[in-house]
Amino acid sequence: MQPEQGQGAELPDGRANGQLAGKAITASQPVEQAMPLPGDPPQTGLSQPQPGEQKTFRLPGASVAWWAWLIFAFACLVDILVSGRSHLAADIAVTLVFITGLVYACALWPRVVTDSTAITVRNPLRDHRIPWGSVAAVDLRESVQVHCVRDPDAKRGKIVYSWALYAHRRNRMRQQLLGQGDRRRLPRSALTTYGAADDKAEEISKQSAAKIMATQLDEMAKEARERGAAAGPRVARWSWQPILAIVVPGVALVLVITLFH
Repeated sequence: MQPEQGQGAELPDGRANGQLAGKAITASQPVEQAMPLPGDPPQTGLSQPQPGEQKTFRLPGASVAWWAWLIFAFACLVDILVSGRSHLAADIAVTLVFITGLVYACALWPRVVTDSTAITVRNPLRDHRIPWGSVAAVDLRESVQVHCVRDPDAKRGKIVYSWALYAHRRNRMRQQLLGQGDRRRLPRSALTTYGAADDKAEEISKQSAAKIMATQLDEMAKEARERGAAAGPRVARWSWQPILAIVVPGVALVLVITLFH
């Protein structure tokens, strides 16, 4: 006799297929919920760079200074080419190119670059690449500092300073007076009714761009260590692009001054 539609066939122990299937499905539900689906966003608060992806950290003022100088130097060179054909014009033209190389090395080139395996600090003359597993912390003093894990035979860990991310020194007394002035102007009830979220947002809004970037880099280093990122030696190498941008115009300037004077 065939079982009716909607009913499962009975097994030798008297249970129905539908009951067994229901129990199996119920038992498998927690496993399916625990497994992340492809394409789901990461569960951590700060996403790490994916393999092959890079993130660049630098202050916008440096780029603005570079482009402002580049426009000025280009306009001066055009004017020299049109109207000036003397030795003085040649000196000024080569000097402009030399200063452009200095601005490139000091303003445009410095930055902090991160990827899935390491953090790279680009300074005007030297680049430092530190694997995430060897980064102990990142903080901000006069500039952003990357603290490396101490080697077994070293007394202290190496600190790499970033030329690109820096903070201006502030007058502490002036800041304290301003803070006291704000408190005097606000009623007492307003100070006690602020929520924690508002206080946190206000604290972040008062931070400098370099401080925010340093905090983000420190969080990235912590997450990388928690994932078990591999440690390794710090690699330092010369930054040949900015060096050539300074040396070549510098040699040309010396030759022009030596030959024409």
